[in-house]
Amino acid sequence: MAYGNNRGNYNRQEQIQLNKIELDFTKNEQLFGKIAENWSKQINNESNRTRNKINQIRSFYDKVIELQEKSEGISDDKYKQEIFPFVVMLKSKVAYAKTRGLVSDTFANMINQCVDEATTVAKMQNFKLFFEAVIGFYPKK
Repeated sequence: MAYGNNRGNYNRQEQIQLNKIELDFTKNEQLFGKIAENWSKQINNESNRTRNKINQIRSFYDKVIELQEKSEGISDDKYKQEIFPFVVMLKSKVAYAKTRGLVSDTFANMINQCVDEATTVAKMQNFKLFFEAVIGFYPKK
């Protein structure tokens, strides 16, 4: 059975160590590099025909861009009052998508961590950039 060794490795997924997301690149210079790449790889590992399709991921990214653009040039206080409640709403949107089987646990976890971190205008900008980096590393199928 010479083919047995190769077949066993075919469906084995790479174990990836995911860092907690802290949206401050001054504390971790790999936020948009290795950290984003690892999150992207794990999201891809959990993908199938219906889950984590690039169109679904892009729709979340488009919403993050929209919220980030609304936050440009305003104070952190105004951001907290006028924009952040809609950032928090991303948690319900990702929970709904997860119950419908459109996104994986890892993708939902990433969104939830980023929402929890995006408490200032600067961190909202970093949320957008981190998400952009994750998409950049995501395989084009």
